Amino acid sequence: MALHIGRRRRTTTEEAPARRPRPWPRRRPAAGDAGKTAVVERKTPRWRRSRPNPISAMIMAAGWAAAAVLALGMLLTWGDANPGNALVDAVLDAGRWLATPFHDAFTRTDPEEQLYINWTLAAVVYYVLARALSWMTRF
Repeated sequence: MALHIGRRRRTTTEEAPARRPRPWPRRRPAAGDAGKTAVVERKTPRWRRSRPNPISAMIMAAGWAAAAVLALGMLLTWGDANPGNALVDAVLDAGRWLATPFHDAFTRTDPEEQLYINWTLAAVVYYVLARALSWMTRF
């Protein structure tokens, strides 16, 4: 049974509540027609009309990839993966390169804790930046 928060489930004996009329489409008289009415459709907002184009999709993919590399690097560090492995070394090198601007944003005595905090900050910033740039490049 599904949980409905804020709604009461109607039984068959209850009547449906009366619906209020929507404020759109508004009816306004046209300039030349005194007795006739014209329907004016409301335009949807620009952010709902826009669709992702290939450029904005690539920007979002780059943001997701940066966040994923940083998250994978944190996961490998947390799991004490062997840094001598080529795959682990490549992921950690890419993560270090991506987190370079955030290297000393927060300093801690424990180097792993410092890595987790700074790399999380880097991942969030890259994702938010990609999201904003992707939104701005939509047509």
